[in-house]
Amino acid sequence: MGFELLRFMLTLVLPDWMQNRQPDEAHFYRRKFTAAYRAKKQRVAMLWCGSGLLMLLIPVPAFVITTSLLTTFISFSLLDETG
Repeated sequence: MGFELLRFMLTLVLPDWMQNRQPDEAHFYRRKFTAAYRAKKQRVAMLWCGSGLLMLLIPVPAFVITTSLLTTFISFSLLDETG
């Protein structure tokens, strides 16, 4: 019962284009549901897990900051809409 009430409240608040979850590479929101984008998200998740393990192995603050900034840049580059 709680999920149906939450879903109903979301349909009242969310715009119509956000309720459509059909994959479409040309649409700015629905491209997130394509297989290619999900593969990119999986690659980014693996990248963050690997860099997180590396940061745990080398707990030097300068290395952690540098690695996290570099990983953030690479993540944004991988998930970019143009590529």
